[in-house]
Amino acid sequence: MIESRKYDSLVQLVLYAFGFFMLWEWIRPVKELTETNNIKPFIIFMALSMVLHYFQVKIWLRYIVLLVFLGFSLHQLYYETSIYNATWLTDLFGEFASDVSLLFKARFLEISFEFQTLLVFILLWLITYLLHYWITVKKNIFLFFIVTVVVISVLDTFTEYDASFAIVRLIGIGFSAIGFLTLFRLSSQEKLTISVPSLRKWIIPLVIMVGLSSYVGLAAPKLSPQWPDPVPFITSYSEQAGGSGETNRIGYGVDDTKLGGGFRNDDTVVFRANASTSHYWKVESKDFYTGKGWVLSQEDDHYTQFANGEEFSGGTVLPPGVNKVDLQADISVDLPYTHVPYPESSSVNLIDSPTGEVYRYYFNTERITSFNEAGGALKLRRVELTYSMPRFDINEMRKMNMRDGINMGPEFMNQYTQIPTAFPDRVKQLAEEITAGKENWYDQAKAIEDYFDSGDFVYDQNDIPYPEETQDYVDQFLFETQTGYCDNFSTAMVMLLRSIDIPARWTKGYTEGTQVSYDGNTVYEVTNNNAHSWVEVFFPNVGWVPFEPTKGFTNMTNFYDGSTEAAAALTQQQQNNQTPQAATKPAPTKEEEASKENATQPESNHQSNWFTSHWKTLWIFTGAMLLVCLLIYKFRGRWLPNLLIMVYKRKADEQSFTKAYLILLRQLNRIGLKRPEGQTLREYAEHVDSYFHSGEMGKITRSYEKHIYRGDLSSGEWEQNRKLWENLIKKTIS
Repeated sequence: MIESRKYDSLVQLVLYAFGFFMLWEWIRPVKELTETNNIKPFIIFMALSMVLHYFQVKIWLRYIVLLVFLGFSLHQLYYETSIYNATWLTDLFGEFASDVSLLFKARFLEISFEFQTLLVFILLWLITYLLHYWITVKKNIFLFFIVTVVVISVLDTFTEYDASFAIVRLIGIGFSAIGFLTLFRLSSQEKLTISVPSLRKWIIPLVIMVGLSSYVGLAAPKLSPQWPDPVPFITSYSEQAGGSGETNRIGYGVDDTKLGGGFRNDDTVVFRANASTSHYWKVESKDFYTGKGWVLSQEDDHYTQFANGEEFSGGTVLPPGVNKVDLQADISVDLPYTHVPYPESSSVNLIDSPTGEVYRYYFNTERITSFNEAGGALKLRRVELTYSMPRFDINEMRKMNMRDGINMGPEFMNQYTQIPTAFPDRVKQLAEEITAGKENWYDQAKAIEDYFDSGDFVYDQNDIPYPEETQDYVDQFLFETQTGYCDNFSTAMVMLLRSIDIPARWTKGYTEGTQVSYDGNTVYEVTNNNAHSWVEVFFPNVGWVPFEPTKGFTNMTNFYDGSTEAAAALTQQQQNNQTPQAATKPAPTKEEEASKENATQPESNHQSNWFTSHWKTLWIFTGAMLLVCLLIYKFRGRWLPNLLIMVYKRKADEQSFTKAYLILLRQLNRIGLKRPEGQTLREYAEHVDSYFHSGEMGKITRSYEKHIYRGDLSSGEWEQNRKLWENLIKKTIS
């Protein structure tokens, strides 16, 4: 018997391991679909919880161990102070107090990272308890296996997560777990002794079956997909058949390989900035146009690194002589991004954040990203920027012409005048027509920028088609639709400039936002609706200069003409700490102002996957649902008997009597009146009657034995027994 119990424990340990690996499959996509890089604490937490369940550690000790680990993990992830310094605990509980109120207000995106992490830990805690219950009590893990397969399949279908190997792993783990659980359940029900020979007889066929079925599944020929991809149908319904694009939610994204499609507005706040002047907020630039969208010509792995609060001079370098002013901005971040938005065309001098550690400035994209000292991505809540904002001299930019491009080096010119091999010739012809008579780069760039102000072009975010397979994105916009949003206008201007050998690149980020009152201050509130893309043109004596071709939008860059007296007066105003006025495109007409107002906010160029954007909301919702289900199950003794009474009240057949009696036995067992092994039903009935001081259980039991052994149940007898049965059921909840 001792040896049998030893092998029982071994089988149970194997089952716990299978349950852990199945749950691990839920965690794997998190790193790929979100900006979470450190998932080790969650994995260790799951393993620790399963180990405590396996060794049946007392519940109060189990809670203490898990809470200590949870607190240690939160400290390691979010706090730099010593763990023995109690100030971090004070800050943590203060953060949680405000987050709870946000949770009840359904403002999920404003919840702190610490509280979001806590909710994930609680969700994993609940799931490990359910696994423990399914393995040790129900001895059936099939439901969890099916749910896991469904979750991974949905992620594989609707996100960029590739679940090919995950499904193979799940099949092997799931079938093996079900096989071991079947052995475990049979040995418990039939009082079988588990020994080495019995284990061998069971495990060898199980391994052969799982291995052979997995191999056949991988090696056998497979049909190509028989149904069309459901994602376009679900997201944009049937209008795609007419050539219109998909409707995506506006907002910043990282994938720009496929531009096109419509957008729907999203006023979720990204950040709020307390800044002295309004300007665009830059995130990154891209340089290689594919004919369908934008990618990088080389991997973005060349960067310079600087510490939080450290003076920084290795980023955007403004050429000598460029007029500039030093400014500051205090940014409060709402969405969990690791990139740091900064004013367009500016040179960032210092970044200071209460939770910041290390920052990397990537030279290829000019993107600034936050990291912890271990190299993991770090999401910031508040950032203070010190930066130099340039003012561009139009007179200096007009000194650049086509001959000067030769002096900039072939590598640079090839990178920023790149066009696809099959780029349509009529785009270049159009660029030459627009810039005819213009002798310098600035006037040529302004001519192309102003070209989009004509009545032929329309700003619209709806029903924007994707280009056909053999069609160029820019060519389609310029010569066919002439309708689109920022991505269409900015990409078209970049390629028109490049076609006449003017170096230009595509830049994205956010517009200035809307001035609002927040916490007693007037700040610029930037939402997903402010996601935007624009153009930057390179002038060697000035640097990268922003241009705004999108109809209905005004360039926020500060231009001046150094050859005029007005420029000198403007410079004097700047020295007197007065806000410089932008000398940009001509003032928009009333029609253009109306177009901008109707557009609500600038459009994004990124297809944002719904599951990726809302993964935290889904985690919270799933955790809440699991908690509700757990509470319903835990207190089933309160509501289940009343439900059973309602169900069996109108039933009078013999089969219902049998089921009702067995249900009564389970209910009595649930409240602690467990029937000892080997005790007869009559002896058990006497014990129940003595407990309740009645004779109802004995009467029902005698009728039940009569029905079971003789098959005899007289008419009217069940009616009387039903009343006794109801009385006993009610007594179990009184």
